[in-house]
Amino acid sequence: MGGLKGDLDKYPIADSTDLARQIPVVDISSVVNDAASAAAEPAIVQIASACRDWGFFQVINHGVHTDLINQALAATKAFFQQPTEVKEAVARTRENPWGFYNNELTKNQRDKKELFDYTTDGLDPIYYSENRWPEFDPKFRTILSNYFDSVTSLSFSLLEAICVGLSLPANAIKGEFEQDQTSFVRLNYYPVKDPLENAKTENLLLADRGVHHHTDAGALTVLLQDDTGGLQIFKNGYWYDVPYVPGAFVINTGDMIQVWSNDICHAPLHRVLAMEERDRYSIPFFFNPSAGAEITPHVSLVTEEHPAHYRTVKWSEFRGKRTDGDYADYGAEVQVSQYRI
Repeated sequence: MGGLKGDLDKYPIADSTDLARQIPVVDISSVVNDAASAAAEPAIVQIASACRDWGFFQVINHGVHTDLINQALAATKAFFQQPTEVKEAVARTRENPWGFYNNELTKNQRDKKELFDYTTDGLDPIYYSENRWPEFDPKFRTILSNYFDSVTSLSFSLLEAICVGLSLPANAIKGEFEQDQTSFVRLNYYPVKDPLENAKTENLLLADRGVHHHTDAGALTVLLQDDTGGLQIFKNGYWYDVPYVPGAFVINTGDMIQVWSNDICHAPLHRVLAMEERDRYSIPFFFNPSAGAEITPHVSLVTEEHPAHYRTVKWSEFRGKRTDGDYADYGAEVQVSQYRI
């Protein structure tokens, strides 16, 4: 990204009809069964290539049941269709990041959307706070808790695939994710109408994107998107549309995988366009390291010819700063580039 200049949002959108330049779609049925098996090798090669070249890929035959996917999307739509007072009853705060929010910032710019965040039940190990569940439907919590568990299992399979693709044992960094869970799910609603259009708030920032361009802070993002479109990835001076593939999850690597792989994998810039004709819903799962994890380039990926590119990232500190920056403008948002040696 070092050679890029000016406003990245003004760079052109790539021709979506060029099949050679589309994000890979990978059948991972063999990976889910055993990422270290010979049967999984073709999928591993595809994933490794995608992590190097795109930082994005889509997966099919991933093991998450279609019924659960449909239930999660239906629950998402039902929540955001509730009256404002129902949603604001579970609004997040700076002290407790779990719940509803409609004034999120990305790189100090307001996003045109509403969201609802949740994690595993119990006290989270960074903020020592608990989920705030709405009461409009008793099935809401059950469905989304089941969804969390299912995509967590998928994420561990993908993590193993990435390790094998780097010629490392499948469980090379599994231990960095097993204790003190900090992963979370976000329900996203991108309405055509700005949810704060009539807000009587001083200094309200213009929301001209669904989400402004950014990289994801954690290890992996497992995204369920509807067929509305709007997600784009930045590569080689162009913005590429991420097409809807029925039944697929969109996967992208985050900052911590970039650090851990010593820049072999990269965390790609991406954005969501503001909706103009149709509302959009999506459900990203952010697969994050344990609260106490200290992320450094893996020893096997550091050589004299390829020295470490990053100093140690204390995950809980990095995650806390990024979360604060999502909530309000507390100055420049922390970026992984600040840890580069």
